[in-house]
Amino acid sequence: MERVPQNVRVRVLGCLLAVGLFLLASTGAAQSDDVRRTGGDAVELLCGSYAYVGAAKDDHATIEESIEAAISSLGWLGRRIARNRLANHKELPERIEIERAGENVSIVMGKYSAVARDDGTERALVGPNGRDSKLHYELEPDAIVQYFVFEHARRKSTYRFNKAGQLVMTVYMTSEKLASPIEYALVYERKSPRP
Repeated sequence: MERVPQNVRVRVLGCLLAVGLFLLASTGAAQSDDVRRTGGDAVELLCGSYAYVGAAKDDHATIEESIEAAISSLGWLGRRIARNRLANHKELPERIEIERAGENVSIVMGKYSAVARDDGTERALVGPNGRDSKLHYELEPDAIVQYFVFEHARRKSTYRFNKAGQLVMTVYMTSEKLASPIEYALVYERKSPRP
């Protein structure tokens, strides 16, 4: 049996180590891409049933101020129409339910249910304001971001926990017809544990 020189053994071991590290790194990157793409952690983290615990009077005032600032550049008739169309923002959902249904994310806000795939695929449906829209979700490690895209507006709702462990739904709505975005946040407490 012939003896392999030391320098050849070191090179072979170095190559094997480099290949092993490459395979480990590429497998880890593929796994992190899968986590980022599907965002299963966010849905698992936030899954459950929540009840509104905010101060309704204060939240209504905040929403009203935000709407009035947003429609301030419109004429009197435009403001009247806009107030009617934006009235659904004043309806504070008493409950929110978040769950995964196969490859879909389902968020129920009061009586309205918004279901779409967890991979960002857009779905056509009637939005919470009663108008045709498209819905899609973007999942972050600790948050679910819900997008409704309407003919002249876009609504982004972000669901995440605050430091106290409460669910916060932050709404940010923009439109080329509004002077400023409509922004507000509502707070919820978990009522049922994750399934």
